[in-house]
Amino acid sequence: MIGSLLNWIKDRWYFFTTFFPVQLFLLHLRRSHLLIIFWLLLFAFTGGYIAQHYGLQYLFLTPEYLDHVGFLSYFFVGLTLGLFIMAFHISSYIYYSYRYSFLATTSRPLWVFSINNSLIPTLFLLFYIYHIIVFLHRDNYNISDIVYSVSGLLAGTALMVSLTFSYFIKTIQTLELPDEKTGETKPLRPFKNLIKADTRFVRIKSSGINYYLKGPFSIKLARGTDHYKSHVLLETIQQHHFSASLYFVALILLVITLSLVSTNTYFIIPAGASIFLLFSLYLMITGAFYTRLKTWTVTVGVLVLVLLNYFSGFEQFQTYNYAFGMNYDVERAPYNYENFRKLTTDSIVSYDRDEGLQALENWKAKNSKDGKKPKLVIFNVSGGGLRSALWAIEVMQQLDKVSKGQLYNNTHLITGSSGGMLGAAFYREMKYSYDTKKIKYNPNGDTIKTLVAKDLLNPVTFTFGVNDLFFRFRNISFDGKSYPLDRGYAFDNRLNDNTLGLMNKKFKDYREPEYNADMPRMILGPTIVGDGRKMLMSTLGTSFLTFTSTDKGHGVEKQFNAVEFSRLFKDQEAENLSFLTAIRLSASFPFITPLVNMPSTPGIQLIDAGVRDNEGYELAIRFLFYYREWIKENTDGVVIIQMKANRPEEIPIRQKSVTKFDKLTLPLSGVLESFHNLQIYNKGLLMELSHQELGLPIDMVRFSLLKDKEDVSLSWHLTNSEKEEIIKTFNNQSNQEALQRLKELMQFP
Repeated sequence: MIGSLLNWIKDRWYFFTTFFPVQLFLLHLRRSHLLIIFWLLLFAFTGGYIAQHYGLQYLFLTPEYLDHVGFLSYFFVGLTLGLFIMAFHISSYIYYSYRYSFLATTSRPLWVFSINNSLIPTLFLLFYIYHIIVFLHRDNYNISDIVYSVSGLLAGTALMVSLTFSYFIKTIQTLELPDEKTGETKPLRPFKNLIKADTRFVRIKSSGINYYLKGPFSIKLARGTDHYKSHVLLETIQQHHFSASLYFVALILLVITLSLVSTNTYFIIPAGASIFLLFSLYLMITGAFYTRLKTWTVTVGVLVLVLLNYFSGFEQFQTYNYAFGMNYDVERAPYNYENFRKLTTDSIVSYDRDEGLQALENWKAKNSKDGKKPKLVIFNVSGGGLRSALWAIEVMQQLDKVSKGQLYNNTHLITGSSGGMLGAAFYREMKYSYDTKKIKYNPNGDTIKTLVAKDLLNPVTFTFGVNDLFFRFRNISFDGKSYPLDRGYAFDNRLNDNTLGLMNKKFKDYREPEYNADMPRMILGPTIVGDGRKMLMSTLGTSFLTFTSTDKGHGVEKQFNAVEFSRLFKDQEAENLSFLTAIRLSASFPFITPLVNMPSTPGIQLIDAGVRDNEGYELAIRFLFYYREWIKENTDGVVIIQMKANRPEEIPIRQKSVTKFDKLTLPLSGVLESFHNLQIYNKGLLMELSHQELGLPIDMVRFSLLKDKEDVSLSWHLTNSEKEEIIKTFNNQSNQEALQRLKELMQFP
């Protein structure tokens, strides 16, 4: 009995250890680190283990095509997943087929190899489908929609895999083994291609394989090959290198084609599909290098990256991203302390002060009723991608309804960063266009929320994958100037579509309505990479906000912590900057939207305003401090309304286990994790000091989206459930208490 059991186990173990799919899987784990890393990234992306907070998972789980999630969007993702799976099979075949001589005895070596190489792709596909089903169910999709979506994914994958195999099987006929009696063989065609075949006539390695899958459900015994000549076996197995080269070229041409038509919405495939396509190309590039470099592939690859990094520091090799509307053909603006001082002379500061005072007087004239002094309202809107944009609009709508328009009319200034400023700018434009009868959409209706919540991430990721990571083949025209097409333009273009084209204006177009108090004044403050100064972008002068006066013993009269955009780049046509681009400059997520190069010497780049002042509170307080005397005499006090969507109210305290590796990275990671908290601490200190020094009655009311944890992703893409969560959060207890307090402060009915 025991002997029979042991023999049964021994037989099964022998089958397991000599079964081709198992051996290939173990071989990948042992040697295919360059291939496996792509699969690990995809498992991490789709499972939400990497960048879940930034919504990367949604690019795969809820792909959008033409603003819809459905069969067609999943079908395109499936097509590119099929491309990636076949790129994996082809690369693996190039790497390892020479190890398994029995493949030469099969009628279709690549087909047999791929069937047996499908364990990892099958596991990923099951893992991917599981997460799609769970996510769509959680996002309130019905069963039929879920089945329809998964069917689209499987149909696309199956179609691409079938077409690829059909190409390899039908266009390249399998070479026949030599006749065992005559020794004659069919002639081989020469291989001069990208995927270089191994021409060394060495003894092909013994496979050690006894069983393999002939088909998905058919197991066959491997044939012996000792009686065949080694070089014939090798040539037979390597017959597909020419086809692999064509497959590689086809992928490159596909990426180039998509880049050339990337402004056509019908060719903008889902972002998840772009990532699969990009990974497919990288897999084939890796395979092409491996065929020539063998075990030197990683070493040479690292060396090439080091050299590319070195040469990329030279100006002639750099890739620039431009601010659309500005002139880069004239002499660049000097970015130095001497010019800072020229832009903040007493006469300039005095001019800006008087201009700002007149704008305040215009605001006062429109808001003084029955001789009563009006409350001066300032909006602070936090960053946080589309969740902040939608939250800002939801709060502004609710407050406008409750106050019957009074609160918005009392608003003189809007500050903040990122998505919050995007939402506030769109609401401001909708109100202005509605009041001037340019549109019929009610700014307090649902249409504006539907529009602002539409996806912005898909075209950006698509353009990044097919254009920015390779060669930028196309230029776009704006205001008679030509610029290279990049993902920044893709963002601006989609934002323009999502906002009905209402903000497709030049920066200078907002000067008159802001000056006349027909709309609240808005100051954008993107951060300058490197020195951390703000780039203050306002249609009205802000020179007085760019510096602080220091004590005599400090050594300098002014400490410049910001630069005024309009004056610094006056000769580079700052006033013609696209307002859509200006909004993007204040919302430049790292890696998602590009860091824009400004026409200055030395060159500077701009990043998200949230790096310095995520809620715009610092800028608002400095504005109040400068105009404090006028505000004391002409207003009934200040109300700062914060629309906070960037982090929970209180900094969470968590118990965290520290591993050995964590101890090595803790000095750096600790600083990064504490960075946002430092803004909170500094803001609290600034708040306390401002109440003491301003001498103004200042009240602050905060409407918060997040509670204990960040349930809504910080992304330019929102799911249906996230949109619903944002809308209903206004009615929670803390926000309703804030609303009641605001009613009392503003004396709403």
